[in-house]
Amino acid sequence: MTAPRTTLTAALACLTLVAASGCTAGSGPGPEKGAIVLATGSDLSSSGVRQDLIRDFEKRTGRTVRIVQLPDTADGQRSQLLAAGQSGNGGYDVLNIDVAWTAEFAEAGVIRPWGTSLDGDFLDSVVKTAEYDGKVWGVPFNTDAGLLYYRKDILADYGHHYRPPANWGELESWAKQVTGAYNRKAARSGKGQNHGKKPPTMYGMVAQLRPYEGLTVNTLEAAWYAGGDPDATSFTKGAQVGSLQQGVGDLKLRLDDGIMPHEVMTMDETESRRWFADGRALFMRNWPVEYASVAEKLTPGKKFDVAQLPARPSDGRRMSVLGGQNLAISAQSTRPEGARELIEALTGRRSERCLLERGFAATRDSAYREGPGAPTCPLSPGDARREQGATRPPAPRPGQEPPYTRTLYAALRAAQPRPRSAHYQTFSKVVQIRVSQYLSSPGGTAIADRLAKEADEALSGVVR
Repeated sequence: MTAPRTTLTAALACLTLVAASGCTAGSGPGPEKGAIVLATGSDLSSSGVRQDLIRDFEKRTGRTVRIVQLPDTADGQRSQLLAAGQSGNGGYDVLNIDVAWTAEFAEAGVIRPWGTSLDGDFLDSVVKTAEYDGKVWGVPFNTDAGLLYYRKDILADYGHHYRPPANWGELESWAKQVTGAYNRKAARSGKGQNHGKKPPTMYGMVAQLRPYEGLTVNTLEAAWYAGGDPDATSFTKGAQVGSLQQGVGDLKLRLDDGIMPHEVMTMDETESRRWFADGRALFMRNWPVEYASVAEKLTPGKKFDVAQLPARPSDGRRMSVLGGQNLAISAQSTRPEGARELIEALTGRRSERCLLERGFAATRDSAYREGPGAPTCPLSPGDARREQGATRPPAPRPGQEPPYTRTLYAALRAAQPRPRSAHYQTFSKVVQIRVSQYLSSPGGTAIADRLAKEADEALSGVVR
């Protein structure tokens, strides 16, 4: 098809944005002549699979896709997309947005409704992230679920070789027992596995408790473990307020008891992974994308492994916060048909299998199947490459599932989305401020008591 001709002003604005963003241009005509403009963050898989799939789309359709690289931080990406969408000068056709932004972007008029329901092959949990106000606003592209990393070798040395901990109580008990014995032994020997030097003090666990989105995620997971309902619309009704208070109380107790080091309050995904890989933590809550980096230092399946997050005692559910990104059509797009065609190609069954093989969590059930009828990745092994400028280690070889795939699949099916509200970002900031204050205070029960009320006010758009 021939895309509508843009005005000179819009074309110049779009070209200016593209140049400023350091995008990767396709070999075909510029945006003013019909290129589909995709705004996206970095490909964290390190394999460049997104760009490989886009090049395959260009070869098959004859269309050109121009990639606009967004800032590295989630806040930077969100701000740029909102500003461009609300000004009407973005020039974007397809937006790759965090799953937590769907409601906000829909309310702001930055994205347009998808117009049809999603097919039944998409995982039920991820479909929720594309829905808001009774409509579908995008298509799940890649997803994510938190996993429990654990030092399999050290646990085995101290009698816990048969399985990971079943619940948080068991994890805390094992953490105290094993790290206590491990550190005493290290102190007596005066040296260890670190080239004749005394190994670093080992703590029970690390996570992401710096005041950013990671703290919100860990807080929600702690509240759900304490009995919270992920589908509830209020934190102040019924058992919800108690679950939220109990959850943050559990996080604080792990700090006060020394299970987690106080440095955890400055940790993000990367820093917590470094502690775990350096032998300074027995357990770690983190995303699957960190697996390959851990495997550079620790042998997978021998020195470390991953499991679903511990099950809550009340009903055995193992809930993680759902991560990932959705593809949506920009409300300002002058190429909506091309945008839809690109999104359908990037989120199709075979493309999702490619994403799984190259380091992402796929959003379709069929991507995790084996045997006859299972989709195969259309990209040739020669297409696999490290993304320019990437710092992460290579993903699994093409055609090969990551070793944690079965665990990840189970975690994704049990995962839950964050609160779906147009004011989610305000809610997340409230959680970050109040929980951070509570964790760093000597007592702080008053802060925990206020958290539920302020969280509800934030979700409903009340500005203090």
